[in-house]
Amino acid sequence: MVSVAESRAGARVLEGTDPRVAAPLFKALGDPVRIRLVALVRQSPQGEACFCELADEFDLAQSSLSHHLKMLVEAGILSRERRGTWSWYRVEPEPLQALETLLRPGGPLRDEQPRRPRSSGCG
Repeated sequence: MVSVAESRAGARVLEGTDPRVAAPLFKALGDPVRIRLVALVRQSPQGEACFCELADEFDLAQSSLSHHLKMLVEAGILSRERRGTWSWYRVEPEPLQALETLLRPGGPLRDEQPRRPRSSGCG
């Protein structure tokens, strides 16, 4: 049985292979800016990055960068903490571990058996 749990950020994370949970994670990572944001936050010295630090890395309007970060937070990939006037972001490990489970060799998205031609007359 596949179950859904709550992450610290309050987003649903995958336990098993429920595509209804995995799809929003893939969608949130379906943009080069968002992939780069996750990488920058993950590689930050303390494992967290301030909006001001991230903004320096992109030639984007503040509203566009905020939108990308919001999508990652809503998907549960990043968590956000307000400190004074700035937001600090941290990568949540559970959603990325869920995607790793889906994509790893031998995982559910890997075709384990050779494909056989269909006999339905298609093709």
